[in-house]
Amino acid sequence: MSHPVFLTSSTFSRMPRGSQNQWAEFFQSASFELEANAFIPILWFMLFKQENIFWTRYIDELDINDDRNQVDLEERQEDFGESQYAYLVIDQQQALLNLAARKPLFIEIFGTENIYHFDDFKSLIEQHYPEYILLRTSGLPLDLNDAYFLTQLLQHIENKAQDDSQQHSFIEMQRIELARFDDHPYFFYGVNLHPPILNLTTTENQSTVEQSNHAQSQQHSLETSGLAIWICTAIVAILTIAVWFTTQSALYAGITFLISAFVLGFISSKFGEPK
Repeated sequence: MSHPVFLTSSTFSRMPRGSQNQWAEFFQSASFELEANAFIPILWFMLFKQENIFWTRYIDELDINDDRNQVDLEERQEDFGESQYAYLVIDQQQALLNLAARKPLFIEIFGTENIYHFDDFKSLIEQHYPEYILLRTSGLPLDLNDAYFLTQLLQHIENKAQDDSQQHSFIEMQRIELARFDDHPYFFYGVNLHPPILNLTTTENQSTVEQSNHAQSQQHSLETSGLAIWICTAIVAILTIAVWFTTQSALYAGITFLISAFVLGFISSKFGEPK
């Protein structure tokens, strides 16, 4: 069963409100997004503190002025009423400071052999989350009006200096969770299912290279064809002159010229054909 959560690059400093019809604008401005299913990757947590927890209503997940949402809005009203769920939001600068402070904890849990995952995630945040980082949690199967699923791990991350049994249990549990995943990058920071058009430059470069290679191939073909014509012309002339001096016959020389010109002309034309 799918219970997606999202780490979205946002221009909003909070969750969009459907009661104010903000979701359409949000999705137009959301430039990058990581996704995970039924869990929150550990590196997402390392961006935040408990003070970054906020609340929003389930019924604010849809714009009220969109006719396509009316049935879903009625169902949400029946299922959730005014109940709320917790989410996380933070600006990029503070998130990067938090992430840097948690690097020793990451190494303690996962070892230096996994530090490149930490660095990859940091690069994603620096490059693709220039304003606010929004952890959208409504897809998780949560209890209503509950934030424990967020506070539990954030407390462990923030209290890393406390050397107690609970902290050791947290570290061991994270190592056990990592071992369950064959896809380690997905465990650490999720996946981008809707990449921005970052491959455009690569595609253009590939196209340019292909065009350049094609042009070089055409130029080579032209040069080869030109050389072949000169060689064949020389052979025709030599054969014609040789027959003339040998037979002193203009007829034989003419026949030799026509035959050799036709044969060698056909051969030279093959050199100019594209491969």
